Amino acid sequence: MKHALAGVILLALAGCATHGTGDLDASDSPVARYDWDPADGGDAALMEGVLELRDGCLYIAGDGDAAGLTTVPVLPRALASWDAEAQVLTYAGRDYAMGDAVSAGGGWGPPTEDMTIPEGCRPDAWGEVMHVQDVDLEPHAG
Repeated sequence: MKHALAGVILLALAGCATHGTGDLDASDSPVARYDWDPADGGDAALMEGVLELRDGCLYIAGDGDAAGLTTVPVLPRALASWDAEAQVLTYAGRDYAMGDAVSAGGGWGPPTEDMTIPEGCRPDAWGEVMHVQDVDLEPHAG
């Protein structure tokens, strides 16, 4: 059931400006991150929801069948940057603001040693985070 619900969490991230200069690895960055190379392939679970910043952590809040569920998206370092002043996430060259709708493929699992998880982030009710393995965060049509 968790993966069916997790498959419906839309990342709300959709800005238009170019704020890709932020330091993703700054000590106060709210973005969970890890190293992933698209050439390595990835998992195919779908996360859809709305981007939220809470307690120093970037979350995706689910909607539809996943309403009420939140997850910590762990983003690939090579594709993401964070602008703390504007509170804008840049992913694969596109800016996303808090409240924007997004969607990404990847998989769920407990945080691992190769992930940097901000102190304020809390895994979901199952102790898992979503490791994003997608080259964009654009919502799927339909």
